[in-house]
Amino acid sequence: MENTGGNVRDVEKFQGAGRNAMTTRSTMCGLAVAILAGGVVAPTAVLAQDLSWQQGGSRVELQLAGSALVGGSDETLPKRASEPDLLQGYARLTADWTSPAGRIFGVSLEASSSDRESEALNAQEIYAYLASDFGRFEIGRQDGAADILAYRAPVVGLGQVRGDFARFAGTPASLSAYDTGDAAKITYLSPPIRGVRVGISWAPEDDRNDGGPAGSVQKDAIELGAQVEQPLADWIVGASAAWVQAEADPAGGRADIRSWSLGAQARRGPLKVGIGFVDRGDSDQRVRGFDQTEWSGGVAWIRDGWSVGVSGASSDASTFQNRLVGIGGDYDITDHVTFRTDLVHVRQKRGFGPWEDGLTLVSELEYHF
Repeated sequence: MENTGGNVRDVEKFQGAGRNAMTTRSTMCGLAVAILAGGVVAPTAVLAQDLSWQQGGSRVELQLAGSALVGGSDETLPKRASEPDLLQGYARLTADWTSPAGRIFGVSLEASSSDRESEALNAQEIYAYLASDFGRFEIGRQDGAADILAYRAPVVGLGQVRGDFARFAGTPASLSAYDTGDAAKITYLSPPIRGVRVGISWAPEDDRNDGGPAGSVQKDAIELGAQVEQPLADWIVGASAAWVQAEADPAGGRADIRSWSLGAQARRGPLKVGIGFVDRGDSDQRVRGFDQTEWSGGVAWIRDGWSVGVSGASSDASTFQNRLVGIGGDYDITDHVTFRTDLVHVRQKRGFGPWEDGLTLVSELEYHF
């Protein structure tokens, strides 16, 4: 069960590798051979620094990283309108103070030069938090309760079906309810009580579409999340539910957000298995009757020093169908060098058009200390 104290965010490390996008199957196969043969994709210039200071109940930690990315896809898949950023910078500052009563007051500031499709690697959050025996309160730009408490398919490597493959081609899976992302919000997460935990978030405005027509924002967004986790023989099993709603400004022409999800996860030692169902409906769409739903599942084997996982997702809507299967993993080459890679098969169809079918390969080499 997730701890209510300290910093419970996913992004604790910083990734980077490679430098060029590939567009043909032969080039992708060549990259795969290089990966299997030596674990080094291409010359990289990756910098990382972890600086921390602690005295008494106070702690300050600064993490910096610079990286490059390599990836590509079959020519049978439509490419992004613009090339993804291959060079990236990342910074994270965390500061907190633990009172004599055990309450933790802190701030977390994250910034990166580009967005990551993999949610675990994305870093655009700025928020303050208070953690105590009464739960955890957060205010700022961060994920909400529907996302934090949702069980889903486990992902390793670069995120697999909800990963950085989509920076080159394809559409990532949802895995959990359509939520407000990193919109500014207030969140409360209860402490686990007999394995049960609940949470609620409120965002006055979700402005991710603010670059479009005037008024294309969602207002008064509410996220609700709940999870339960219990031991069962040698396993730890859990289930979750989430609901998200927001009111669209009519001037923007988008539908209100009405989305929900169910999830389940079981783990035993290094083995983790998860499944999920998402009903997005028409949330934030201009197309009425979009009615999107998604099933997903995955299994991962996670050990100190390496992990491997397989995940899949099947999504259906009135004008879009998406089938994804991904395999990925990571391996600590040394104490300071980690290699990550994902291979994702994409099969998608838009409207009455033909099925588009192909592979996307993304790899990354991280240097950290």
